[in-house]
Amino acid sequence: MAEVTISIDDSAPRRMLAGAPKGMDRAMRAASNDATALLLKELKTYPPQRSGSTYRRTGTLRRSWSRSIEGEGLQMRAIVGSNSNMAPYNRAVQDEDRQRSIFRGRWTNTAQNVVRRNQTTVQEMYASRFRQELGG
Repeated sequence: MAEVTISIDDSAPRRMLAGAPKGMDRAMRAASNDATALLLKELKTYPPQRSGSTYRRTGTLRRSWSRSIEGEGLQMRAIVGSNSNMAPYNRAVQDEDRQRSIFRGRWTNTAQNVVRRNQTTVQEMYASRFRQELGG
């Protein structure tokens, strides 16, 4: 019986696999940046002021919100948070579980509601960034 030799050029898949960790890191970082920017924008948005109100808003709660991205690759962690040292009342305004009655119904961009509202969009951001980096 004759010997048959089959040669396969696997250089392209090898390059892809070698670059996959860097691609995953880039995809995670880009998507985390996209997602935290979106959530931060919404969390910093104040509802319209009550008509006839003489209260002058200081913008402190808006300034208390920030974002950070820590770690690498699939261990990356994106954080959006409000500094309670700067705005100690933040939970009374924007935490659905602790929100005071004066803010209910008017201040609808609680942390929980912003996450719920944007869940599908954020998932699509991650999927899109991974497709861009890794194909598919």
